[in-house]
Amino acid sequence: MPRTSGRNAKLIKVHNRTLVLRVIQQQGGISRKNIATMTGLTQATITTITRYLLERGLIVEQSSEQSSTSSGRKPIGLMINKERYKILSIYIGRQCLEGAVADLAGNLLYTHTCDERIIQRRRENLLQGIVGYIHDVVNNSGVDLHDVLGIGIAAPGPINAQKGIMRGVCKQQDSRPHSQHVAPFDWREVALKETIQREFGVDVFADNNANVSALAEGWFGHGVGINNFVVYSVGMGIGAGVMIDGMLYRGEDDVVSEIGHITVDLHGEQCVCGNFGCLELYAGFADLVETYQKTAADVSIADVATLFRAAYGGNTTALALIRKKAEFIGIGAVSLANIFSPECIVVASNDIGDVNFTIIADEAQECVRNRAFSVIADKVKVMPSKLGKDIHLYGGVALVLQDFFQTLPTKSTIIQTPGR
Repeated sequence: MPRTSGRNAKLIKVHNRTLVLRVIQQQGGISRKNIATMTGLTQATITTITRYLLERGLIVEQSSEQSSTSSGRKPIGLMINKERYKILSIYIGRQCLEGAVADLAGNLLYTHTCDERIIQRRRENLLQGIVGYIHDVVNNSGVDLHDVLGIGIAAPGPINAQKGIMRGVCKQQDSRPHSQHVAPFDWREVALKETIQREFGVDVFADNNANVSALAEGWFGHGVGINNFVVYSVGMGIGAGVMIDGMLYRGEDDVVSEIGHITVDLHGEQCVCGNFGCLELYAGFADLVETYQKTAADVSIADVATLFRAAYGGNTTALALIRKKAEFIGIGAVSLANIFSPECIVVASNDIGDVNFTIIADEAQECVRNRAFSVIADKVKVMPSKLGKDIHLYGGVALVLQDFFQTLPTKSTIIQTPGR
């Protein structure tokens, strides 16, 4: 029988450190005593972890002037050390490339967007384009690579997060010779992490965009303070990132919750993944603008974000088409609710820009309420993300912070589960 206690102990250590850092990040100037109250960890554990974070320059203590009041000296508060490190966050999107420089508190100090559909590049030219773009972000932002804690990268499609290798989104072409569908990208065995680490001399962490979105919500969005939730990533592609007990659930070989590729029509069209009748074919927005233009004989609306704004502005054709998509998205939400029984499902944007997802979230909530397993139906809240189009950039920051803890020595850390 395999021994898992060592791995579990390491996860507890990582979880405790991450938990404490997140509390300090979200409650700037908080005392050790209040951290213990909020996390359920003992004072001794908090003292050990905060000493560890102080020694590595990740947090700082407030000065006595900041901590004192007329009624006496308050407990010393702890804050994120915004000056200690910077983080580079890169999103390889279907429509564009996005980059940011952030501090440890998650503030995006510099952002940059390049409207290049790098997704259409051949494998041989893909890495060259990504490396060139990161150089542009570094040079234009003026960040010193010596101050960079790491580079977090989010990308569509399956990624082996541990090795940082991008993997194929579809089955081999010869396994489906009669298919007319061609995957939008074919990045099998692209060594993303190794190439970028070698080029910039900085630790690199890469993951699927849905997983990265889940981390973003956990650190900076609606997932703050929630241990079990799902980010439902909808747009040009359909996916989901899952947080269980405060940790990102990666599944076997980092492939998990590919909700966009569950079958909703046994006799449906073939998907780029090789399966038939996938949810993504019906719930994805890839054909939304074209369908609107044909239905309304109106070419003035050329992107999804504009279409959503038109729907909210009273365009009945746009609203009807969005509601039709929302019905299928709701079916996916029911599956996520039944499988994971999360406290909440956060609906996030996937390559469609700044979009108000209230319509989608409300429809998904109604679908969950009416169709999910009865014990679950009334408990799961569905809400739109508040991180908007920058969710992947925030997620890249969180990806670096979370994985950074997994690489640090753990010898001096006290192991303790909350409440004990």
